[in-house]
Amino acid sequence: MKYLGVLALSLVVASCSPNNPNDTEQSVQAAAVTGDFNTSHMANMGFKVESATPSEIAGLYQVLTDQGLVYASADGQFIVSGRIFDITGEAPVNVSDEILNAMRISDLANYADTVIEFKADNEQHVIHVFTDSTCGYCRQLHERMDGYLDKGITVRYLAWPRSGMQGRAAMELQSVWCAEDPKAALTAVKNDQALPPANCENPVAEHLALGHKFGVRGTPAIVLESGRMLPGYLPPEPLLAKIENDQ
Repeated sequence: MKYLGVLALSLVVASCSPNNPNDTEQSVQAAAVTGDFNTSHMANMGFKVESATPSEIAGLYQVLTDQGLVYASADGQFIVSGRIFDITGEAPVNVSDEILNAMRISDLANYADTVIEFKADNEQHVIHVFTDSTCGYCRQLHERMDGYLDKGITVRYLAWPRSGMQGRAAMELQSVWCAEDPKAALTAVKNDQALPPANCENPVAEHLALGHKFGVRGTPAIVLESGRMLPGYLPPEPLLAKIENDQ
C-alpha cells in the first residue's frame, strides 16, 4: 500500500491512475457508508475509506481511512493533512484529536481478543501499548511491569515490529503470540531468549497496520482509556499522573 506523504495543512491533488477491479470494489463499498462522497480518487492513492462525513468547515469532509484521518474536498479530488481547532471558546479545542481518540477506542474494542494482557489485581485503569521485542524502551517498560500493576494499571500489549513484517522483531512477536503462554514468551524475548518459530495464525500484521492507522511512529506507543496516544516510555508514577490528568 502506498502511503501518502503530505505536509500539515497542505493541499494535494489526488492522482488519476487507472482503476483496477479492487479499487472499484472498495469505492463501491465505501459509497454505501459515505453517501455521495466520491472515494475513487483516494482509492487510487491506496487509501481504504472507512467513513466520510462533513466536518466543521463547510465544504470539507472528515475522512477516516486505514491510514488515519484526513480531510477532503466534497468531490474527493483534494485532501488536506492537518488538525482542525475550534477557537470559539476560552481555549482552542483540537476537534481532530477528539475524532482520532474516538476512533482508537472503537478500533481497540475490535482487537480485545488479540492482546496480551497483564492485569492489575486492583484495576483502576487500562492502557494499550504497541510494543517491539527489540526496542530498548519497550524493555524498560516491561521491566517495570510490577510497578504499573501495583498502581492499578492493567497493560494490554499489541505487536508493532518497527522494521516491518520481514524483520527480526516480527518473527519474534509472531512466536510470542503463538506460544502456549504468551505472557511468559513476551518476557522471554525481551530478555533475549529464543523461542520456537511461529506456526499459527497470529495478529501481528493486523496490529502493525492498526498502529499505522493510529499514527504510531515508534515504540512503545501508549493509548490511554480516552483514546489519547502517548509516544514513548513513561515510568509508572509519571504515567499514572498522565492518566489521572487525562480524565
